[in-house]
Amino acid sequence: MFLTRLKNPSGSSSGSAVGVSAGYAPISVGTETDGSLLCPAGRAALYTIKPTIGLIPQHGIVPMSTNFDSAGPMTKTSHDLAVLLDVLASKSPSESYTKSLTGSWSGISVATLNYSKWRYPDSFIKPADGAEAQILKETREAYDLIKTKVDKFVDDVDLVTVDSFDLEGKNTLDIITMSDMKRDLTAYLQDLGESEMRTITDIIEFNKEHADKELPPHHPRQDTFIKCENQNVSVTEYDRLFTHMRKVARDSGVERVFQTHGVNVIIGPADGFISTMATSGGYPVASMPLSYLDFNGRPFGLAALAGRHQEALLVQLMSAWEATFPA
Repeated sequence: MFLTRLKNPSGSSSGSAVGVSAGYAPISVGTETDGSLLCPAGRAALYTIKPTIGLIPQHGIVPMSTNFDSAGPMTKTSHDLAVLLDVLASKSPSESYTKSLTGSWSGISVATLNYSKWRYPDSFIKPADGAEAQILKETREAYDLIKTKVDKFVDDVDLVTVDSFDLEGKNTLDIITMSDMKRDLTAYLQDLGESEMRTITDIIEFNKEHADKELPPHHPRQDTFIKCENQNVSVTEYDRLFTHMRKVARDSGVERVFQTHGVNVIIGPADGFISTMATSGGYPVASMPLSYLDFNGRPFGLAALAGRHQEALLVQLMSAWEATFPA
């Protein structure tokens, strides 16, 4: 996920999002490790979903982490999303997600995240006069309207923050992702039919040798590749960190909120850390369009997280959202 300015379309599924929003294609497919579907969809007034890992086959996707990677549909309507999700997940007509397009909030109970606590920090998003206040105001108005429609509503729920994943000063998610990338990307490269790039070191050296094209002045670094190549963690330590991350995200995090408050969906800012919570816990997460900034006309939206394998519930929520907040 890449995000630095209010005018930035975000990424890394930038083209997939912008292509649909601009009318070059009616639907598209993007991929996400953490935020790369949600953020660009939110900034392009689209619907998207990153499903539970494994629902959509990962074959052919250039991997960062097989633990966290998934393809996902990007569409202008909840109906198009459900149809494309059927195709991606190879669902039969009897299993179709279109059956969940009820347009109803019945059966949905919502907990909301405080926008100011869960949005990305200023180091990610450059502040602009009035934009923050507008997003906060319209998010609050959306929450208030949802409250009148759902079975149960819990405001400003106390969900553990993503820094709770750290263990003994170690960024568990970063270490796991870099370790996975070193393993999974290397395996992907070595499985290619014809390519001179067989290792991450090959990519790093190629970029250096062709720096005029691969490392231009406006993007001269390859820190992620270098960090990935230098990542060395034992299997025992990896398992310890992964177990800690999953336990915090699930037992201390999302499952505690679901069980304590009797809800089945958590809603927060699409430009925020809800995608990281979904990634760390292995939950499906969707993004829905909300409004447009007066500042520059850029769309913004909210995201919804549900229990594992609850894609049908999120499709229902998106259809209800579309009926409540029409474009």
